[in-house]
Amino acid sequence: MGGFVTTSPHCLRTRGVLLDRDGRVFARLPDVDLAPGRIVALTGTSGAGKTTALLALAGIRPPREGSIQVGDTDLWSLPPSGRDRLRGQRIGLVFQSFHLIDAVSVEENLRLAASCAGLRAEPGHLQTLLETLDIVAIRHRRADRLSQGQAQRVAVARALVNRPALVLADEPTSALDDGNARALLDLLARVVREQGAGLLIATHDRRALDAVDASLAMEAAG
Repeated sequence: MGGFVTTSPHCLRTRGVLLDRDGRVFARLPDVDLAPGRIVALTGTSGAGKTTALLALAGIRPPREGSIQVGDTDLWSLPPSGRDRLRGQRIGLVFQSFHLIDAVSVEENLRLAASCAGLRAEPGHLQTLLETLDIVAIRHRRADRLSQGQAQRVAVARALVNRPALVLADEPTSALDDGNARALLDLLARVVREQGAGLLIATHDRRALDAVDASLAMEAAG
């Protein structure tokens, strides 16, 4: 299966995105221009629409209106199968719940993420991720036998295994103490910049703002 090729200077570009809930428009996503190697925080209180925005940006839940472009591709002009393929190949997702496959190993979780996107996990890149995220020693351990911190690093590795152009992280520091929050943010920032990806973090955690290049606030819409 062929991959998506981009010549766009932006990993993500949005215009006029409105979000609805129960049939009513309730939030507006500020226009986003996210370049490779840049990190943007999407801020707002709980219920402001940050998670709904991420689902729209990932091609999972449609916006009421507006355009979302990942690289050169208008995300919501694609059929469902095309959105699924683009998500697997070009978008890395880091959610609060790690959604690892418990019955298989750390390494197999990463290989499955590539296989499900129609790709092959490159051995060199896989090894680099394992080393960078300090999970080489647990590569053969089942996912249900990991500590929370280990599982979190594996979830980050899985999001990056397909060399995505765009990484979306939903409240990644909400359950962490200051030290672990700082370590995770530093790690995410370093890896996405090394890979030339754009990172958008949806957060209401002010600690995350020190790690980003810019921040955008969700807007209420009547």
